Amino acid sequence: MKQIHKFFAIAFASAALFSSCSEDSDDIDIATGDYDNGYLVLNEGQFGSAGTAGISFVGEDKVLENDVYTTVNPTAADLGNALQNIFFDDDNAYIISGTANQVTVVDRYTLTYKATISTNFDNPRYGAIADGKAYVTNSAGYTLGAEDDFVTVIDLSDYSTTTFAMENANKVIEEDDMIYFANGYYGSGNEVTVLNPSTGTTTVIDLGTGNTPNSIAEEDDALYVLTSNYDGTSYIYEISTSSNTITDTIELSSYVSSPQQLTIENDTFYFTDSTSVYAMDLNGTTPSEVLTYTSTSDYGAMYGFAVEDDTIYIADAGDFASAGTTYEYSLTGTLLNTYTVGIAPNGFYFND
Repeated sequence: MKQIHKFFAIAFASAALFSSCSEDSDDIDIATGDYDNGYLVLNEGQFGSAGTAGISFVGEDKVLENDVYTTVNPTAADLGNALQNIFFDDDNAYIISGTANQVTVVDRYTLTYKATISTNFDNPRYGAIADGKAYVTNSAGYTLGAEDDFVTVIDLSDYSTTTFAMENANKVIEEDDMIYFANGYYGSGNEVTVLNPSTGTTTVIDLGTGNTPNSIAEEDDALYVLTSNYDGTSYIYEISTSSNTITDTIELSSYVSSPQQLTIENDTFYFTDSTSVYAMDLNGTTPSEVLTYTSTSDYGAMYGFAVEDDTIYIADAGDFASAGTTYEYSLTGTLLNTYTVGIAPNGFYFND
């Protein structure tokens, strides 16, 4: 009898343990690859020099790995040069090369190479995904007034591509299965275009003459667009995503000269101006300086910027020919970590 009682006791304990583990499973973050639970740094590379672009990875343990794409894929197709942007779906990462006119598809969490898409691109810039399709902006010849800009549509089921014209198409984001384009760069363009992928219809929102959008973000059913203009004026426009109309305008000209790189974290605007970072409450009108860092770069200061999980991330491209530097700061401006990454780091992509 003791053996039977012992058997049932063990069985009961095992069942209880299994039940406990099952109940807690939703709280366990199980890594799905070596590059889960951290962030990627996109290194643009030296312009015109093949093989100099790449990707760095910083894990939750704050350990840096450089050239991770090459490490994982030593014999796969090259990423190309002038890497511009990474965008994600649930399973894959899509890496845009401006000079190679291609998008490289890799597993999001292992970075294992899957495919190269190279049709219907001309200086591709940024991408976003909705309803099984990717939308990639192209600047074509960079000639102002040439009306040669367009969007490449990638069917993600077979990687086939089509295009449609869109002047000054540049930054692009997805929200609630809608695609939002900031139509502006280098002082040209003053619109936001809203695309409904299910119907193919677009709505154009006019920001006013000279108000060129340089960055775009979404929060709580509102779109926020930052403009910075040659005449010294700068604004944040609030746009209702339900009506596609401008609902508020915040002028920043009294506080900053050339704000860029708008992002939103915890109901707070963050943006940059030269080598400084500013913050402003989502319902506020007066920004405050969070930090200023020192850069010796002529053109690569504050080359990349992000705010995520109570941390500010800054990329400095240095001389565009040797290793660049990235910094992590607290939200109060305290330097936390410094990393030496690849050539010309230009963006942070959070993989969690």
